[in-house]
Amino acid sequence: MNELDKRIDVLEKGKVRGKTLLDIGVGPLSFIAARDFNCRVTNIDVSIEVLREAKKEAEKEKLNIEFECADATNLPYKDDAFDVVVSYAALHHINVDRRKDFIRETYRVAREKLIIAEYNKTGFNQIHPMNDYQPVNLDWLEKELSILGDVEKYSNKWMNIYMCYKGA
Repeated sequence: MNELDKRIDVLEKGKVRGKTLLDIGVGPLSFIAARDFNCRVTNIDVSIEVLREAKKEAEKEKLNIEFECADATNLPYKDDAFDVVVSYAALHHINVDRRKDFIRETYRVAREKLIIAEYNKTGFNQIHPMNDYQPVNLDWLEKELSILGDVEKYSNKWMNIYMCYKGA
């Protein structure tokens, strides 16, 4: 399964078609969600330069995606602002001491569910073999999400996908 197929799999499992979607971290998921799943997408990142480049690409493809500079540990949105919030391999980019804030904030702005897809040991070592990122403790993540709502978990060779439902 290639990287684009992995993102499609997350969106299909999340049943996001036609939803308002907040995508955490610039990457191809927002393009796929807007183009192939008819989502209204807001994509956030902390890098203005990365956002600028993504916006140019979206304009070339004539995709209506909002790009905003924001910190996922302190989101500028109202509660329940988006139907679905998706974090595809973004949590390991957050300092370990801020990951709980990330989970709480992304859950807060999701109306229906929060989807977190994060690499397991195999996937993390393949993507980030030699760097300063810290892998996410997936047992901890599942426990934190289960405190907030009902959780469905999917696993594959590279990552775990968690769907945390609100109001269940």
